Amino acid sequence: MMARSAVVWLALLALFATVQGARQSSRKEIESPKKIGSVSYEPTKYKNTKPLIGVLTQPCHECPGKSYIAAGYVKWIEMSGGRAVPVRFYASENELRRLFKSLNGLVFPGGLTWLWLDSPYVLAARKLFNWAIEANDAGKVFPIHGTCLGFQLLHILASNISRNDLLVDTDSVAHPSTLIWQPAAADSRLFGGMAPDLKEKLADPKFNIALQNHMYGIPPDFYKKYPVLADWYKPLSTTLDRNGLEYISTMEGIKYPFFGTQWHPEKPPYEFGMDEVPHSLDAIRVSQHLSNVFIEHARQSSHHPESKEEELAMLIYSTAPIFSARFEVMDDENYDGPDITYYFDTPDKPPHGPDDDEGEDSGPRLHTVADTETDNENHEEDDDEDEKQDRVEGDHELDEETRKLKLHYKFWSTQMGFF
Repeated sequence: MMARSAVVWLALLALFATVQGARQSSRKEIESPKKIGSVSYEPTKYKNTKPLIGVLTQPCHECPGKSYIAAGYVKWIEMSGGRAVPVRFYASENELRRLFKSLNGLVFPGGLTWLWLDSPYVLAARKLFNWAIEANDAGKVFPIHGTCLGFQLLHILASNISRNDLLVDTDSVAHPSTLIWQPAAADSRLFGGMAPDLKEKLADPKFNIALQNHMYGIPPDFYKKYPVLADWYKPLSTTLDRNGLEYISTMEGIKYPFFGTQWHPEKPPYEFGMDEVPHSLDAIRVSQHLSNVFIEHARQSSHHPESKEEELAMLIYSTAPIFSARFEVMDDENYDGPDITYYFDTPDKPPHGPDDDEGEDSGPRLHTVADTETDNENHEEDDDEDEKQDRVEGDHELDEETRKLKLHYKFWSTQMGFF
């Protein structure tokens, strides 16, 4: 009898141990880190679930604001659960610092401005870039994503090399293309977790789902010419322009969660003014993936506003967007501006910057005062003609929305090819 009792007790103990082991295994499986874009994370350990992403505004003139943000970037942030916050490039250092402490990530968008090392735009970006480095060094995750011009800006900020030395001309405006994968892409944060079929399609010229829209690029051999670039970033892909010139199209930081695409992942889901923008399901999937990776990093940031009131005041939703593609039909062949645009503050006169006296091959330059005076005289003549036409059309007293739209179109129609 005692032997039977012992057997029963041993069986019960074995059953108990099996059940406990199953529970432990199940718990470990549930709590084990998951992956997206090769980034391990634990949902129960998010620092925040409503990340605030700053978008650095861009200067503009002859448009209804002092600066602007193309709405595609706002929507790209929102598609993965982030919220956009405008960061005015002309804000004081104290204001930039205050905003930075509340943000969980930053986007340097594509756009039109010149990346001179001493320009107000680059100086503001450098402050934010340096604070992001300090935060990450202190163990506080802070990601940055740069698109097109923002991609170039990330290289300039890391190297302190002039844009005239760093960038070369490319024939890549309105150019749907492929990505030529580099070895580092396989286990990268950005592409390591991408679906294999999507990676194959990004490299296949039958699909051409990566939209390039730029006039300048960085050749891959410049990472050898300027070793500081290779200290900061690793190229994940290159692309060929229409003439066969190879340039770096995607990179990510080696030490920091900084990401850059010379191409435009935000355009396929949200921009329809350009006929060349791919809108296939695969193009949308690529956009979603990159947004997911970036916002997932931002959820690991512990920054937060000091109050709910401050949080709500920061958001971009206090600014009404403008349907800026409304006049796109006026010039179908040239328009490549955003469909919807946010404008901020009172318009300024055209910005003045350093002259470029190094010859025709040294790149573009900003207007001089003399250029501006000449332009103003020309604009006065054009405005007289516009005013006469307005009287003929009976809309001399334009409503505010139409006035803004006409200014917007005038701005974009003279600034093509930089997005």
